[in-house]
Amino acid sequence: MTTTTTDTWNRLDDSYRLGAGDGCGFEQFDTISGSGGWPPPPVGSPAMPAGPPHRRRGGRRLFLASITTAALVGGAAGYVAGTVAESDHEPTTVATTVDVTPLTYADSSMNVTAIAATVEPSVVTIAVQLTVRQGPRSYSGSAAGTGIVLTADGQVLTNAHVVADATSITVTLAGESTAREARLIGADGANDIALIQIIGVSDLTPAAIGRADEVVVGQDVVAIGNALDLDGDVSVTRGIISALHRTVQLESGTLTGMLQTDTAISSGNSGGPLVNAAGAVIGVITAGATSSGTVTAENIGFAITIDHALEIVAALRSAA
Repeated sequence: MTTTTTDTWNRLDDSYRLGAGDGCGFEQFDTISGSGGWPPPPVGSPAMPAGPPHRRRGGRRLFLASITTAALVGGAAGYVAGTVAESDHEPTTVATTVDVTPLTYADSSMNVTAIAATVEPSVVTIAVQLTVRQGPRSYSGSAAGTGIVLTADGQVLTNAHVVADATSITVTLAGESTAREARLIGADGANDIALIQIIGVSDLTPAAIGRADEVVVGQDVVAIGNALDLDGDVSVTRGIISALHRTVQLESGTLTGMLQTDTAISSGNSGGPLVNAAGAVIGVITAGATSSGTVTAENIGFAITIDHALEIVAALRSAA
């Protein structure tokens, strides 16, 4: 007989201890609710060993911008790895550079309304059912994130942590309310990039792709994504590029060359586009910093450059 506990827990993002070594690194946070015993170790990360508290000089925390909700269950469900999956899908080609015209008002300020109208058809919301086995117990739950349409036949770019441990993936297209099935083509956890395929679609609108080497500090940008997995349309926020070539250390690896932005980023934005004033994707939204203790962090988000993301996509296609 399988015994199921009543403990439930909700958390924002996967929780990792970051920046090991000098004790001043980031640490991601969970928001936990429920009843009964203390929640299990976070899905996708090992239990922390017993011992003295880890000393840190600061209280900065970093969160992956996806949403995960999980429930503790009995049984022996298998661990599903977010790695390259077998596929009989023929690789398709996606351009890495397109000619686009900046969308501006007459006074040259950025027209966010026009950008949103142009980009939103190429943005999808992603829902994942997941199961992870840790020792004698299994954890099942759901996650939410965002994706960027790369091809008319339904290849979608997202973060690997959005689809990690997935047992099923569904995608909702812009303007639709019914989710469509999707499958994993491949995922690179070290670089936090994944490629999925929406099943049975055609004539989608691929996103316009920009170039990271043309990005400069201070330029206007817009983030679009499934913030907090709210009902209805995706959320749109604006900001600037705050810095270039940032390095962020995660449990799965170190992400380098990242764009930093002050655009508002929330859980659920992971895998969504960071676009320039022309409506072209320049980055894949991945993580954000939050305040903790005596350290304040405001409007600090990070995106993987689109150039690097597409390099990983090409490798995933070749391996599929």
